[in-house]
Amino acid sequence: MVKATAEALLDEISDDFHTYLRKGVRFDQVIGSAHDELDIDDIETLLRIHFVLTDAEEGDGTRSSGDVGVLDFMRRLERRIRRMKTTTAPLSSEHRGEARGRINWSKTVRTRARTGKLDEPIFVCDRPEIRYDIDENLVLKRLLSVVHDIVTDDLAYARDNPDDYAWLDTWTDPTRTGTSRNRESLVDVLDRLYQQNVYLQRIDLDASDITARTIESVKRSRSRFYSDAAVLLDRYRQLMNHDLNSADAREILNHTIVAPEKTAVLFELYWIFRILNQYDGVQYRVLADSRDDLSTVASWEQNGLRFVLSHDATGKALRFDESVESADLDSDGYLYRMNEVLARWQSLSAEALGRGGSDTLWGGRPDIVLEQYRERSEDDWKLDRVFVGEVKYTQNIDYVATGLRELLEYMALVKHESTDEYVEQTENVLNSVRVTGALFVDELDQATASPPGENIEIVQYGDKTDQVL
Repeated sequence: MVKATAEALLDEISDDFHTYLRKGVRFDQVIGSAHDELDIDDIETLLRIHFVLTDAEEGDGTRSSGDVGVLDFMRRLERRIRRMKTTTAPLSSEHRGEARGRINWSKTVRTRARTGKLDEPIFVCDRPEIRYDIDENLVLKRLLSVVHDIVTDDLAYARDNPDDYAWLDTWTDPTRTGTSRNRESLVDVLDRLYQQNVYLQRIDLDASDITARTIESVKRSRSRFYSDAAVLLDRYRQLMNHDLNSADAREILNHTIVAPEKTAVLFELYWIFRILNQYDGVQYRVLADSRDDLSTVASWEQNGLRFVLSHDATGKALRFDESVESADLDSDGYLYRMNEVLARWQSLSAEALGRGGSDTLWGGRPDIVLEQYRERSEDDWKLDRVFVGEVKYTQNIDYVATGLRELLEYMALVKHESTDEYVEQTENVLNSVRVTGALFVDELDQATASPPGENIEIVQYGDKTDQVL
């Protein structure tokens, strides 16, 4: 039986990814686990990096009609920017005893009349002033400022260490610029033009508001240079509003989030979406100050209940760890000896290795935690039920069995963080009264239906999932 491939998973989740992104569902923890080597901790940075990696060129260097990416725009920038459009407007200036430029006699007469000296040699002259702050150039410079900020700030670590980030070589490799200056990378070209081009320097973005109407107008420009710039700036604004289609979402998941060896991350996303999809019509909302709660994927309220879904975390108000106190132990036995092992490990680690150790007897972080809270009074919510999901991207039965044990441990040992009391009562341990659970695995060559009366499920890839709480 073939294991679920990255391609199959991408097809399954790309529509959901862009749908939930637009609803405000966060994926910061997923991004972090997918990109250990990158300095990405939020979806906005991810989308910005994705934006500067877009490329519409085919393998033969041609582009499909009407399409444009940032990379192919940058390859043409140096050739095109020499043809920047300008307008001219008369600039009037007053001179005494000489005429500099074309004399504006009507303004000259009014000026002399205002001073009461009609015979004074005062002249108002008009000279043409070249202006660069037209709509097309405003859109162009705004786009270049966005790209420059991303490459300079968001990708600084990768730009400074190009050998470690081969996926960025289109920006950092001087041989891939497509320009005559092969000693310069696209990063260098952009930085030189943006910082030194005298025409760009004359465009003041702070003095102008680039509206959606302005962008739409520039899209209709007869110059492909400016229409491309408007298309890209509009696309960037859509990304920052999380307004992307499923093709964009697939591209982000495939090329920006997940490296080939990270298919397990897609598998975890697959099950997160399966759970979220059970709550149709729910208005999801991001928690306030979500940067302080990056593990929360989504939270919502429905029928007097509040739900919080977390990924690779211990949840909002839960603990998944176990410690023991020496006073509570028998003079000898397994727990006593394990406690002695932990104490000695802490001491030796500090003295011999210069690092501390945890005195936790057991601990972990489930892949998926869904907490359900019931409203007792206004702004007073009490934890009501907990669902724990463990995800194993495997078809190996031994590894599935290991995942099942981990799931049972999470369900039996989960505690209230505030009181340190177990969520499930002693008489109901693993009876799925207040704590339920499921093990999510790849498709197996055998059935995994739970025995009669057993509420703990093993759900295979492709199986139908019901509402978990």
